[in-house]
Amino acid sequence: MVEFDRSAFIGKFQEEAQDLLQRLNESVITLEAEPENRELIDQMLRDAHTLKGSSRMVGLLDISDVAHRLEDIMVNIRHGEAPYTAQMTDSFFEALDAIVYLTEIAGKDVPVELDLAALQAKLSAVAEGSAAPAAGSQTEMTVAAAGGSVPPHSIAAPDNSAEDYEHESEEVEQQDRRSSSADGAMKAKSQPTIRIKTGQVDDLLNLVSEVVISQIKAEQWAVDLRHAVVEQADIWQAWLRTKSVLSTMIHEDDAAATHLSEEVAALDAALSDARRTLTGISKGFADDMSRASMVVNDLQEQGMRLRMLPVSTVFSTFPRAMRDLARSFKKDVELILEGGDTELDKKVLEEINDPLVHIMRNAVDHGIEPADVRRSLGKPEKGTIRMVARQEGDHIVIEVSDDGGGIDPNQVRASAVRKGYISQTEADSLSDREATYLIFEKGFSTAAIITEISGRGVGMDVVREFIVEKLKGSLDVTSRHGEGTTFRLTIPLTLAIIRALMLRVGDRVFALPTASVDETLRAEPSDVIKVEGREVIRRQRRTIPLVRLADILGVPADDPAPGAKIPIANVGFSGHRMGFMVDALVGEQQIVIKTLGTHLRKVDNVAGVTILGAGEVVPILNVPDLMANARSRAGRRGMGQKKVSERTGPRNILICEDSFTTRELERSIFEAAGYDVEVAMDGAQGLTKLREGMVVDAVVTDVQMPNMTGFELTRAIKKDPALKEIPVIIVTSLERDEEKAEGIDAGADAYITKSVFNQDTLLDTVDRLIR
Repeated sequence: MVEFDRSAFIGKFQEEAQDLLQRLNESVITLEAEPENRELIDQMLRDAHTLKGSSRMVGLLDISDVAHRLEDIMVNIRHGEAPYTAQMTDSFFEALDAIVYLTEIAGKDVPVELDLAALQAKLSAVAEGSAAPAAGSQTEMTVAAAGGSVPPHSIAAPDNSAEDYEHESEEVEQQDRRSSSADGAMKAKSQPTIRIKTGQVDDLLNLVSEVVISQIKAEQWAVDLRHAVVEQADIWQAWLRTKSVLSTMIHEDDAAATHLSEEVAALDAALSDARRTLTGISKGFADDMSRASMVVNDLQEQGMRLRMLPVSTVFSTFPRAMRDLARSFKKDVELILEGGDTELDKKVLEEINDPLVHIMRNAVDHGIEPADVRRSLGKPEKGTIRMVARQEGDHIVIEVSDDGGGIDPNQVRASAVRKGYISQTEADSLSDREATYLIFEKGFSTAAIITEISGRGVGMDVVREFIVEKLKGSLDVTSRHGEGTTFRLTIPLTLAIIRALMLRVGDRVFALPTASVDETLRAEPSDVIKVEGREVIRRQRRTIPLVRLADILGVPADDPAPGAKIPIANVGFSGHRMGFMVDALVGEQQIVIKTLGTHLRKVDNVAGVTILGAGEVVPILNVPDLMANARSRAGRRGMGQKKVSERTGPRNILICEDSFTTRELERSIFEAAGYDVEVAMDGAQGLTKLREGMVVDAVVTDVQMPNMTGFELTRAIKKDPALKEIPVIIVTSLERDEEKAEGIDAGADAYITKSVFNQDTLLDTVDRLIR
């Protein structure tokens, strides 16, 4: 999903901030005269809180941080922990002036002429009751290092917005080669580097792909030419036999016979010359094709190297991410990274960040045990997560392993049954390995409540979606209960060219990515048996279900000859194996992937197309679709096909939020996703609308609102028999553990903090809860 453009809401924030800042300035004056005015303090606290949350929602973190410091001071005043002083008034005004300035330059490409660090230190000192700088020492307006609109901290892929990139390793190597001796020897010559636009590299690689297609076509012509040479040799032998017969029939004393003899001799010479010429052309063409293939392969390899970057480009962001995750879960975890110098296509590299982050989050949340538990188990208190990258042929393998508690297949089965993914009977029939792979199904989670860190059921599903469906790779997981878990991601070096197994069904040819193929075989009809009415085959002590690919694709197949062997391609995906029966296994070859375009972006069972040597357009099969449809056809409801409401049409969302900026931002996100949206200014107004008969599928609410808080609204909804089934999602700036616990106690179905807010989290959470 395309990231939502928060900058479009900066103008709305500036409008709201103007009113809030004016009211806060007025309130400071009143507070100085009425320091015991509790109602006024509460109003100022709400205004500062709204200012903090709204600015954070649109990515203006400098404003949010200053507002947060103001909020801290006012909390201390309200709790009586700090008496109000004139110095506080000075600090308030200084902070409000800074926010006014930062609001004015929001969205503009200008440097921040404000020492924010000094200001925040001063406000923190006031909040802590320490001696702050004298009132007269105002924060100087200087050019600071940080910009006024810093994007929220997130675990993100390498910056892809820049048009240019270069291989810094070459520059480092160039610098390392520069040396000079004490006597002033000449510096060694170094290879120069240039900067190029990534778009130019992409254009070059697209042309290389076209050259590869031309090479494949030329190779087909070479095959046809070799066949022509063989056929010509057969014709030459037939001619020699015919000439021998004619020679016995021709008499030299007959003028007509003499003429015929001359014609035969001329034809013999012509055929001989044609044979030699055709053989020479074939040999020359084959030699040239061999050299051309080498050049094209080198061109392809060198072209791909232009877009190769080390995996460390992504790995380098993970230590900080791991630290934040470990602190969030109050665990001690060490991250070990290996193989960072392994290179990968830049486009592939951009896609693997999120899957790896989700695996790390899952390992910290569900894998690594708390220190006291590890101590009781005889494990080191500090858990270990190891991430290793290496190249294997034309693929990159990344393994992420932890020494935690492993995956309990019984817990996974129970959660899957409880949440309606499978029946108890189906759960009992699953092996431990099959049960483990349920973690990759859409929306699956074992957590009791959804937060911004876990429980949303999108983490491991995202891993499968990116690695298998988007990158055409493979995903495997092994786990030993009590000892740890290892995820193995196998990813192609490039997205443009892959190896594929060509299959024929009827008169159609299809390409199946080789990475998903476990084995191919030609089985005897007697090897195919029926178990409970389903065709299966025994392979390597496993029973593999069989389906006919023609039935899945809806295309006609050949009528098999009696007793003929059955071509089968065994495919593995998410811990499951399925055998696809076809009419012929044509062979394996390298193919160039072509997308279907925007109008045909999602065609069932098809991931793209390729062009063969004869110019034939061949569909590339989508393995996840095939497996889901095959398993459904084989008699088991597809994993992840959770029962949904039969109601059709747009879903309705009620947003309860007192901040205009946040309310409009959330409304725009939901409306852009196809939802119908109703809004309420606070919890009381929202509850009234619900009790008056408004039909909604979910409620999204803030916490700190006038008249009725989000916690109070949640309790009221969950206690009302007519409303209790409505999912409630809390979106708030309150992120302390005790505040999240209060949300859980109130009955909230999800708890998302604004500090990590993004549209995908919100939409995925709501979608999961209303399915």
